Amino acid sequence: MDKNKFYTVKKEINGKEYVAQFAGVSTAVRAIDSSYIDGTSTTSTEKLGQYILDNIIVEPKGLTADSFETLEEYNEVTTWGRDVMYGKFRNGADTGAGKAKG
Repeated sequence: MDKNKFYTVKKEINGKEYVAQFAGVSTAVRAIDSSYIDGTSTTSTEKLGQYILDNIIVEPKGLTADSFETLEEYNEVTTWGRDVMYGKFRNGADTGAGKAKG
């Protein structure tokens, strides 16, 4: 894959449109590495969720866990963002993926 190609995907969740980007496998690896709880091999849900909101969900910008009405909505958005980050959007129903220049 050309490392300069980013893929974006749109999805509506609870009446709000979100745009997520796939920026390569290195981004997924970096997300996991930066999400470990200090001194352990356990991934922090909070750290990983915020990484996804900061780096994968590109619209709307500036989201935090407190931007959501319910934990279920937060989980739906961050789970979808994680799937896009891992490249799982290509064969799914969300194939509205468009190429965007990186």
